[in-house]
Amino acid sequence: MTSFPLWAERLYNRPLALDQFKNEVLCEFAQNRITGARPEKITATTLDIQTQALAADAVTIRDGVRLPYATSGDIAIVPVRGTLVHKGSWADAESGLVGYDRILSQARAAVSDPQVSAIWMPFDSGGGECAGMFAAAEELATMAKSEGGKPIYAWLDERACSAAYVLASAADKIYGRPEVMGASIAAIINVVDKSKAYEKMGLEPIVIRAEWADRKARGQAGEKIDKDTIAKLGAIVDETSQQIIEFVAAMRGTSTKALRDLRGDVFTGPDLVKFGLLDDTLSEREAWDALRAEARA
Repeated sequence: MTSFPLWAERLYNRPLALDQFKNEVLCEFAQNRITGARPEKITATTLDIQTQALAADAVTIRDGVRLPYATSGDIAIVPVRGTLVHKGSWADAESGLVGYDRILSQARAAVSDPQVSAIWMPFDSGGGECAGMFAAAEELATMAKSEGGKPIYAWLDERACSAAYVLASAADKIYGRPEVMGASIAAIINVVDKSKAYEKMGLEPIVIRAEWADRKARGQAGEKIDKDTIAKLGAIVDETSQQIIEFVAAMRGTSTKALRDLRGDVFTGPDLVKFGLLDDTLSEREAWDALRAEARA
């Protein structure tokens, strides 16, 4: 039982794979809502929503039939833009969220389309939920040319951090311009201790638990977050982060130690290349032409 609305349940008390900047935006917005404060104006900037800029000549109609993805010639475009969540909805485009299920649905359709020879995945995402992330990344990896599928190129069209980078690592190649940001390879959990706020308001939370279940649902609204709860959540973060670096290490041909040594930080293009997280810094046209050449080879 929680006093958080559904959208806030996605942000607190569960593992997330978000970069620092996206996490700060979401947490600040959430804290404004939880404490009753309101931004003067809710805008796309406040919510960190980016418009989708696909290839200029991309179309979604072929022979009078609408496709579940855009295409440019024989290349399908499957964008990864916004905050990643386990299951999306029809409101994704307006809310700035994108579901792993939607990304997979588009990729599956592209792989099974005989008129598609390659997949281009432009990324602009600071990450999102860990729920659904591994399943999506693993399935994307099976679709890649390296596993007998079609060539898949990830293009960092701004950033691919944390959960977004995990998805990008499943591609055959990752390219981006020198100024792009990526990595932030680890998980986090956000926790809010509201016990002092409750005390100030003269409220005392009472949670009735079974005699033998004293650890049941610790950290309820108004309860003090004790050391055992923090340790438990820390163990979950460690376990999830270990799974993340093991997957990325396998996809990028590096070691888990090398990824741990990055300390979960964010890097730009030249450093991403140095650490083996980006294949090269190229212009978008150069990367696109490389994919087209590989698809037609």
